[in-house]
Amino acid sequence: MSNPFELLAVTPLADDPTIKSAYLAKVREFPPDHYPQHFQAIREAYEQIKDQESRLAYELFEVDIPDITMLWQAFVSDQTAAQRPSLHAFRQLIKTSAEHYSPVIDQLPDDQ
Repeated sequence: MSNPFELLAVTPLADDPTIKSAYLAKVREFPPDHYPQHFQAIREAYEQIKDQESRLAYELFEVDIPDITMLWQAFVSDQTAAQRPSLHAFRQLIKTSAEHYSPVIDQLPDDQ
């Protein structure tokens, strides 16, 4: 898929309401009944960047991350992961959903 920011015609610094407005404008331009493939691409782009957590995941990994717990399990299975600079960024990503992911946060190693 192409860059979701480009597809929705917003900048990476756009806020949530701006992104939602751009998404709705694109949906009006390409309604699902008439443009199902365009609509699907627009919907996927919106899901990737619709809120701060999603944008951070996209910017860190350039992928949609549907299950952050699964990602964390893959991350900790690599013994060298604690040495990666992305550990701090990953911690911030999880903290944005602290209530939901508190058991995972408790397992995070301390920042180096």
